[in-house]
Amino acid sequence: MNLMDSLISFFYTTLLYLRAVFSLMTPGTLIWKLFQNRKGKINLMSRDLICDSETLINLPKCGKPLDGFTNALCPFIPTFLMNNDKYWKQRRNIFSYADAIINERIFEKSFHFKLETKKGNILWDIFEIISKISFELMFNRIPTENEFNDIYPGLLDINKIIKRFTSTPDLQIRQKFYDQTLMLIKQNDKDFVFNNFTDFYNMDEIHQVSSVAEDFLTTISVQCTDLICHMLLLYSQYPNDFHNDIENSINETLRLYPLTDLWTRPSYGKHRGWIASLVQLNRNGWIQPDMFIPQRWHTKDHPPLMSWGFDIRRCPAQRIATNISKLVFEHIINEENFWIKPAKNFQHERTFPYGCQAWIGYGQIPDDANSWKFNGKFQMQCRRWLCEKFRMIDQNELN
Repeated sequence: MNLMDSLISFFYTTLLYLRAVFSLMTPGTLIWKLFQNRKGKINLMSRDLICDSETLINLPKCGKPLDGFTNALCPFIPTFLMNNDKYWKQRRNIFSYADAIINERIFEKSFHFKLETKKGNILWDIFEIISKISFELMFNRIPTENEFNDIYPGLLDINKIIKRFTSTPDLQIRQKFYDQTLMLIKQNDKDFVFNNFTDFYNMDEIHQVSSVAEDFLTTISVQCTDLICHMLLLYSQYPNDFHNDIENSINETLRLYPLTDLWTRPSYGKHRGWIASLVQLNRNGWIQPDMFIPQRWHTKDHPPLMSWGFDIRRCPAQRIATNISKLVFEHIINEENFWIKPAKNFQHERTFPYGCQAWIGYGQIPDDANSWKFNGKFQMQCRRWLCEKFRMIDQNELN
């Protein structure tokens, strides 16, 4: 790299870091704001920024995993999508085994729930519904009160870190989550998704627990809740699109609000490491990229949807997450006279650092539904800024 290239690299890296430090935007959204429809690569000091999906897809094929902080979950150990040790293929094969069973159960079971009338943050209400469904799909039964009381706080703690509601895990409730999951695994009930599956029980305890608690319970609860909340917020503006074209509306929701912020990969061989923003990849090269237009999916004249990954690390949870989210979402909006109105001061973002502040109800819409505001936004912004900077430092996100 010559002197001019080094100076340009230093400039872009400094610009990105300074904006990340002082901005309330996530790194992925910030990259889109800064670099928009740039093509190819931008050289940063320690790695390349990949600006468009075509460039990403054309990178040399590589089995090297994505960096461990790509999904920013880390409840126990990195997921099988990121793990670079000898277990990751085994974990992925085990996921595939359960994936087929769970997808059958999604359509066999009849889930009974209702999103109650509320004015405020509905994120955790939906999260609790999905957490119970994820348990039921794994064990083919509704959790007992004690089981759910041990598991749900751990799931909640993980999601609060992801949403920047806090910056450090609560180790005590994580331990309860671990212990209850291990107890359920050892019971090996006949309806447990891994019942008599030898490959699962041949793994070490930590991998058994992480496979159930992370690869399924956490992944389903967090991703489906986010996708459903994004769809509900968009539904408040575009109800006819969701009723008339649910599949393409889901695609368009994922394009605008991908469930992951960044993909990064360390250097390997002679290749530099790279970083890519999902927000940028799913808007770069699209017509009216910031607009919700489900009809764009009727043609193939557009870049691919990148939300679920690529190459051998493509997320196999796509079908589960989409099917569960669609089922729960349609159940909610098809309740008689359902309506939803986001708070006037609520900003719809990829993550939910303020929760999902909306007024939902059934029947006649109140006159002040379009003008209500949620309280405490400034305090939430301060908390978000602090927690996000802690996470950026702790996980070395933009290195």
